[in-house]
Amino acid sequence: MNFLQSSYRLKCLYLPVFLAFFLILGCKKTVGELGQAAKASFTVTPVSGKVNTFLLESTSENAYRYQWDLGDGQGLVAAEANKEAYFLKKGEYEVKLYAHGNGGYDVATQKVVVAEDDLSPILNSPEFKLLTAHSWKLDPTSTAPIIVGTENNPAEYFGGGSLADCQMDDVYTFAFVNNDFKLTYNANGSTFNAGNVQPNYACGADRSYSNVSFTYSTVVSGAGLATITLPGAPPAMFIGVTDVSSNNYRIISITDSELVLRSGKANETVHQFRFVAQ
Repeated sequence: MNFLQSSYRLKCLYLPVFLAFFLILGCKKTVGELGQAAKASFTVTPVSGKVNTFLLESTSENAYRYQWDLGDGQGLVAAEANKEAYFLKKGEYEVKLYAHGNGGYDVATQKVVVAEDDLSPILNSPEFKLLTAHSWKLDPTSTAPIIVGTENNPAEYFGGGSLADCQMDDVYTFAFVNNDFKLTYNANGSTFNAGNVQPNYACGADRSYSNVSFTYSTVVSGAGLATITLPGAPPAMFIGVTDVSSNNYRIISITDSELVLRSGKANETVHQFRFVAQ
């Protein structure tokens, strides 16, 4: 091997080592220039005149970007340093601020206590206003006022038929009274006994009830616009017929004159009722 070949070989061997050393030095210099990490902190102040609303104000140091997690299941949301937070339901919420700086991020956490539910979104919703604007009765002119089936095919088991005489005068009235949702059922003398009440499929004793509390939610599992839930299990309480799978009811559609209500959860046998306004 001559001198030139030996020199070339040495250069090839040491060049990668030299480059690696140079890169390491360069990386160290870059890390040093990143800057300080953020130090997260924020204040919480109730907003006057707004129900369940709080002003979150970042007091973080060395931060240029902010993410908020209100603890209500929505997850992280990018926002400004100051943010108004609204909570529908009462409870304790663990609010977190992620403050990002040039040298890294930091997280601050505070508990926000909401004392009362805010029902105004429900009470002001078009569906609830229509529901409480009238009393309702099963549609006596429909060929299918009641159908029975599955979530994907509500008429799979029973496609409808005429109502019994004692069903035609049943009246259901939904209301919001004394800060509570109330339902009154007036059987007007006789209630239709479905498959779970003896004698089956016949008009029987009056099973009216008055001012029973129920829950109303805009959260729906399966088809529908809103959910109505009665306490207990049928046939002590029910809407439409006594043999519904559960006292979970969903508003499928509603207008000023017609209400379509579906009983049962999405994995249960469902009864679907067509009501008309009184």
